Amino acid sequence: MGLFQDNFAMLSELERLAAMVRDPARVHEIGADEWPLAMIACGLVTCNDPARLQENLDAYAIFVTKTTPAARKGSLAQLVKFITSRKGDGWRALLPYTLAEPEPALSRAAAMQLATLAQPSSQEKLAGVAELAQLLVARDDTPAAAVEALLSLSDMRVLPFISKLATLPSERLAALVASLNPAGNHLSYSWVLAVLTAQPGLAEHVTALLERMAAVTTAVIDLVLPIPTWSFAKPAPQPLHGWSRAEYFPRMLPTLSQHLTAEQISRLRVAFGA
Repeated sequence: MGLFQDNFAMLSELERLAAMVRDPARVHEIGADEWPLAMIACGLVTCNDPARLQENLDAYAIFVTKTTPAARKGSLAQLVKFITSRKGDGWRALLPYTLAEPEPALSRAAAMQLATLAQPSSQEKLAGVAELAQLLVARDDTPAAAVEALLSLSDMRVLPFISKLATLPSERLAALVASLNPAGNHLSYSWVLAVLTAQPGLAEHVTALLERMAAVTTAVIDLVLPIPTWSFAKPAPQPLHGWSRAEYFPRMLPTLSQHLTAEQISRLRVAFGA
């Protein structure tokens, strides 16, 4: 509750809405116009207790039925503004918007904000990335939009966290790979190679994914993001390296050659213009 102790009127309203969300007898009394703030309240009031995440995911499922995507987008924007003003405090309130939002674009946006706004811990600077990646591995469902958001960060510091997804059961990982359409960058290509190395049986799925990525990639970039963004006066990515698709393909070839057939490699040469 320390998040709001300097604004007692707001604290009272958030507590009221959060209590209504968690009261089965009153939750359906919340009007559609109140739900955007009610979801924020629900997340912020419990954000310091990761064990209560499921409560917030259940609340978000109701939020979805009561509102339009535009209303949820506005709610997310309001929450992001609040978290930014509090220098990352309350960032776990973004998790339901990431994990339970059915609109891929909105889920992706929430994941990006979570990754870049999360308050660093004493053990981990990329606290949001670390926790989200852990949840994506541990949960029964792995939203493709959230994975795509992490891959789009283009920052290689993210790789150790998302590489854990390569340990998913093969059928689940195959379904995830088949559903992904990420942009191609040094991070995302490195992750795909990690998946191929960990589970060579997914060679055809990986080949098809690399073809999709190459089709929307003009330049392969490697950069360092300003994380958390609120700690920088003018947050801007720091470019480290850049390659054309054709230049980047030879970097992948040693790994690809170990696990793909000649036909699959030939398809990728065409896709990358190499």
